[in-house]
Amino acid sequence: MSVVAQAVLTLLLGGSALVLARSSEAQEPAEPPAAEAEEVQDPDETASTGDEEEPSFRWTRVRLNGRFVGWWRSVSQDGVSKSDADVDNARLTLHWRPARWLRGQVEYDVAMDRKLKDAFLTMRTDLVSFRGGQFKPPFSVVAMDSRWDLPVAERGQLDFVLRDSLGVIGRRPGFQVGYQPRGGDTRAFLGVFRASSVRGDRIGDGAFNDLADDWVPKLTGRVQHERRRLRLGLSGDYRPAEPLPGEGYQRFWTVGADVAWRQRQKQGGWRLWGEGFVGSSWQDSNPFDGVNATFVAGQVIGAWRYGGRKDHAFYLEPYTLLSVLDPDTNVREDLLWEAAGGVNVGRWDQVRITVEVQRRSAGANTPPSLGFVFDSEPPFSRTGLVLQIGGVF
Repeated sequence: MSVVAQAVLTLLLGGSALVLARSSEAQEPAEPPAAEAEEVQDPDETASTGDEEEPSFRWTRVRLNGRFVGWWRSVSQDGVSKSDADVDNARLTLHWRPARWLRGQVEYDVAMDRKLKDAFLTMRTDLVSFRGGQFKPPFSVVAMDSRWDLPVAERGQLDFVLRDSLGVIGRRPGFQVGYQPRGGDTRAFLGVFRASSVRGDRIGDGAFNDLADDWVPKLTGRVQHERRRLRLGLSGDYRPAEPLPGEGYQRFWTVGADVAWRQRQKQGGWRLWGEGFVGSSWQDSNPFDGVNATFVAGQVIGAWRYGGRKDHAFYLEPYTLLSVLDPDTNVREDLLWEAAGGVNVGRWDQVRITVEVQRRSAGANTPPSLGFVFDSEPPFSRTGLVLQIGGVF
């Protein structure tokens, strides 16, 4: 069965369970958690009705929005330069909000690999939420936040490792339950998702982000505290992988802590993201020896925005990113690090032009199984220049 078919089937099954489980007296939900930051907030979500009764159920309450991101990149490594250009995002998103307690979303990207991104239904009561379909697991504040909301041109190589090499993040079919005490600032999420196909025979073939052939489950959970402009989160992931093809799955774990903060000023101010991870992995110097490694990683993104206090107002935003990954704490000279800096200019939440300079480096003992062999063996350093333009409607 195709991924799209499985996502739709999961959505329908999850939607049926949601409707059956719905409380008959569901009240106004709280603001969407960061795990749903990829969605564009519905104006009806916080609108006052003048009383405590739910508005009537309306099947036709839908909204369509889209996003476009195109880029040109020049990369230099070992004295060799390469340039390319492409459209990275050309997405259409359909939001369905027939009632305050129920909503759905379908997002399709017609650029590059042309695939379904999101397809889910969410139901909420005053304490519990249920979601079924295809969406992001609740792990990593940078991964959950929309790429459009982040200041950087690319999420970076740490995101690549967590998604493509380790299978921790990335959209997939699943079902998630959330809990938030009434009037509280702390939320908890627990989800069961289909695992990624991160296997030994897929090293370097570009298929790291494929889903497992069998519906092998992975568990992801998160506890998040949000207070005004500050978000604090703790996440955990327990997932299967098949280091030796045909010899069965092994289980690996990852835990993470993250923070997101923004300053409130008349002219924009600071925005910050920070996160750190530790976990187990088979992606070490010898991914087939049956010995697991412990990895540690972290990254920080900081931006200072001038202007753009209101939607579509002019703004200027310089930013920087720094990430570090140690694939195996027992091996020396295997460190991966990345530093990037750039500037955004445009109309806030409408259109932006980005110029970014990147520097990535890998140590002599960096595992090739991570997929970072850019036409040469480690050690290597890579410098890149990215020009990007994007817009939303």
